[in-house]
Amino acid sequence: MIAAVSLLSTSAFAQKNVISSNQVWIQSYHEGRISEKWNVLLDGGFRWRDGFDNKSAYIIRGAMGYSLSSKLRVSGGLAYLGVYEREKIVRHEYRPHQEILHKSAWGKVKFSNRLRIEERFFKDEVLDAATVDFNFRFRYALMVSIPVANLSTKDPTRKMLLNIGNEIFLNAGKEVTDRVFDQNRLVFSPTLQWSENLSISLTYNSQYASTVVPDNFLQSRVYWLQIRHNLDFRDVSKK
Repeated sequence: MIAAVSLLSTSAFAQKNVISSNQVWIQSYHEGRISEKWNVLLDGGFRWRDGFDNKSAYIIRGAMGYSLSSKLRVSGGLAYLGVYEREKIVRHEYRPHQEILHKSAWGKVKFSNRLRIEERFFKDEVLDAATVDFNFRFRYALMVSIPVANLSTKDPTRKMLLNIGNEIFLNAGKEVTDRVFDQNRLVFSPTLQWSENLSISLTYNSQYASTVVPDNFLQSRVYWLQIRHNLDFRDVSKK
């Protein structure tokens, strides 16, 4: 299913001019539960292109999530993205978002479906620092988590997983005329789940994206280190 979604989202662009690149991303995700229903979501990361030769961007994001059930969560938050050009921040993006996340399982295999809507405000220092551009972006991600091996007989949560997924990004808004397709990410992510609260993933992201030049697309091989940490502040408040 994931491969089919990726194929459909990129096949229409197969005859276009495609530029290749390599990127390295490091990102840390934190989730703190503050009540039975509410949690705080924080993440931040840094990106390079051409290996570690050139800075690409950094992102900081925060949100509040509310669990409607054990399988369904809604959340809303804000992100800031700074884009580099020649070691200098030349583009700022302020990005409020809303999302809905659904999780399910089939035996030991876990599934997640996420729909996120972003409102993106851009300021370009090179073109005109006083002008703010805007568009909506819709993101749909399907992820599958497959257990590969148990690593401890004493701790059943310590295991190796293979996470496979696809996420497609679509632009919308009156300023969007010829770039409805934004990008597509096909990810393969071997993951060490060290405990129920900590996991480390070495992710390969095959990213296909549109550019500001019509009919030009960017195919990126992204090597992505992801660290996920969960905290439960309910225990602290009871002490």
